[in-house]
Amino acid sequence: MPHRSITALAAGAVLILAACSSSGASSAPSTAVSSAPSPAGPQVCKETTDPGVVAVSIVDFDFQPKGVTAKMGQVIAFTNSGSAPHTATLDSGQGNAQCTTPTINAGKSGGLVFLLTGSYKFHCAIHSKMTGTIVIN
Repeated sequence: MPHRSITALAAGAVLILAACSSSGASSAPSTAVSSAPSPAGPQVCKETTDPGVVAVSIVDFDFQPKGVTAKMGQVIAFTNSGSAPHTATLDSGQGNAQCTTPTINAGKSGGLVFLLTGSYKFHCAIHSKMTGTIVIN
């Protein structure tokens, strides 16, 4: 009789441990896709050296025009006609942190191509008072 009691007690303990450790979860792999954005946000644009379809001039310390509209996939070319170097950089919180042109020196150009539609504020990373907005359809 004591042998049966020990066996029953051991079997009960195994069942309790199995129930606690499984938490009701299936052992099958999950196929759910997270809808939460990555910490850096989705990639909304990238730098390109392709020729631009939409032109933005950098005149002294101002983007001209300040408001730019383009279609998704079109290259926006920023051309520096002043003497100081500049960038076109998306404001923080608007996608990936890598969404910027390299430094654009006098007489040179840099381009951005957008991968998602939306409205994006941008600035010059060197001269933060230089700002504008890009709308991508």
